[in-house]
This record gives sequence, C-alpha cells and structure tokens, in this order.
Amino acid sequence: MLKKPSIFILLSVTFTIMTSCEKENSTPEDRGYLNGVIISCEGTFNSNNGSISWYDTDSAKIINNLFEMVNGRPAGDVIQSFSAAGDYGVIVANNSQKIEIINLRTFESAGTITGFSYPRNFVYSGNGEGWLSNGSMNGKVYRIDLSEGTVTDSVEVGFGPEQLLISGHYLYVANSGGFTVDNTISVIDTRTAEITGTIIAGDGPVAMVPDVNNNIWVLCKGKIVYDETWTEIIEETDSRLVRINQDSGEVDREVIIGTTGDYFNPGWLSINPAGNILYFGEIGGLYAMGIEETVQPAEPVIAQKFSAAAIDPRSGNLYALKITDYTSPGMLHIYEGENEVVTFETGIAPGGLVFLSEGF
Repeated sequence: MLKKPSIFILLSVTFTIMTSCEKENSTPEDRGYLNGVIISCEGTFNSNNGSISWYDTDSAKIINNLFEMVNGRPAGDVIQSFSAAGDYGVIVANNSQKIEIINLRTFESAGTITGFSYPRNFVYSGNGEGWLSNGSMNGKVYRIDLSEGTVTDSVEVGFGPEQLLISGHYLYVANSGGFTVDNTISVIDTRTAEITGTIIAGDGPVAMVPDVNNNIWVLCKGKIVYDETWTEIIEETDSRLVRINQDSGEVDREVIIGTTGDYFNPGWLSINPAGNILYFGEIGGLYAMGIEETVQPAEPVIAQKFSAAAIDPRSGNLYALKITDYTSPGMLHIYEGENEVVTFETGIAPGGLVFLSEGF
C-alpha cells in the first residue's frame, strides 16, 4: 500500500491559503486560452446555464462563464464534458443535444453541430477528426470532422456509451449501460470505423485511463437493481477497477473498490502524469492506488467527496472539484501535496478538468 506522503509531487514547503473569485474580462495577451485549466460545469438541468470556467495558472485567476462572455450566449443545457482537439475545443451539451466547436485561442465558437439524442464525451483522434459517444440506451459513436463541422460516420456500440479512449489506431468505448445495464468495452478501428472486438469488463464501465505500460484501466461503477417499488435494493454488484492488457486485449486484473450501498459511487477516474498512480472518488473521499496494488487502500488521501480530481502535469498540484448543489456555484480546490493552498468559485456543478498547454 502506498503511504500518503508519497502520493503527490511536493514542489514547495511554504504554503499560502487564500480564496478568490476574481474574474478577468479580457482575452489573455498573445497565447489566448491555450494554456491553463478548463473546468466544465453542468449547470442546472433545463435552465440552459451550463458553463465553462478557465483557470489561468500563471496569474492564478479564474474566469467563469467564459463561453458566454466571449460569444454572447450560454454554452448550453447540461455541459457534459470538454475536450481539447488540436486548435479546437469541443463542448458537449447533453440536454441541448449538441456540441460546440470553439477556437482555443479566442474561445469563439467555430461551429455548432446539433441533432444528437444524448451526447456524452468527445475524444480527438488527430488530423482534425474525433469521436463522440451518444445514447442513453442503444449507443452510437459518431466520427466528427471538426474543420467542416460535420458528422462523417457512425458506429453502433453497446448501451449508454460514456468515456472514449484512443490508443494507437483503436478507439475504446466504455458502455456504461445508460438507463439499462451493460458491462462491455467496444473496440473500433479508427481507420475503417469498424468494431474489431468487445471486451467484457465489470458492470457499468464509465471511465478509462492508460497507464505507463500502455495498459488500460477501466472504472466500473457496478449495478444496482431495485424492486418494483424502487424502495429496496434486490441486487448490487461490486464496483471495481479492471485492467485491459494491451498485448492480449483481455482483462488481466480486477480490484474491488467501494462499499455496498455507496449509491452509484465511485464516479470518476484519473491517473498521475507518470502513469503509475490511479485516483478515484468514493463516498469516503479521494483514493490513490498504485497500478501494482491489488486492494483498495484502507483510507482516502483526502476525506472529501469530489466530482472530479486530477494532477496538473506541469506543477504536480492536485485539482479537485466539488459540487455545492445544482443551483449554486461550485468550488475548485488546489492542493500541493496534501495541503490545500487555494480555492475558487466555479460555475454551477463543476464536473470535468482539462489541462491545456500551448502546442499540445
């Protein structure tokens, strides 16, 4: 088991505690928004107030409602995710059934694609193209030409596709089940847009990360089945982390995580820049587990429940998001080691972190 002091990269022994909601109302000079941290904020369901917050790591200032500030209109209803894609960024607005393609330097909209039924996550595959997961039941992934703003292909996958991961020429699709049940990972050859395999993972796979050995770790939330009155649980399966071996294409390790009755936790997964420590959120807090460990650590690193957390690859600091409720601003917490050094207000219901660096 890893010891807590070794979990994070320690860069300083002097810490300053501060809280800030300061906003900058002009485009940063020269580099625009190509550096910093993008925070996607869901907003309030049916209120069309989903938003993007941008944290400038150089100035230690945050801009909330960035898309609306630049474009004069809201980003959409329920901002599900944000992805970097070369010179572009892609905002997925789930309840608006659209994606917004933005110029990363100016954050101006470069195009809007509508007509999706239940868009979830986007991943960039290079050469101006990427893939979008869609569907609360029967799922599809769509190939998107960002420069043209068009859908060029689609592939049927499992139920409720969520996070996507590109490895080489292959696209991995976590089929979460959506409003039903699934336990599979679809594998698609991005050159031909054809499914080349289906991997059985745990129930409810929702998130994936590659490790230092190019294996893929999948977070599986498990499933909960209620009785016909929706008052009693009649079946609950374990949450788990499973590892897909890149050479064999098969699951070769499973680690049970979470606890019975933890109500759809864990919900997110990330990995450190070195690719050897997994981070995930549980009802008891933020846990960190080395990729060679075989059991969940007994205690969380931070005993707070976050909606997402990840390590900044440049500073080594931990960024963690907390949802206050679904009508009020959320919070960004930044840690050096295990010490919280700064907090900021974000948009409503922050749920995603993307670290940008010019020239990525």
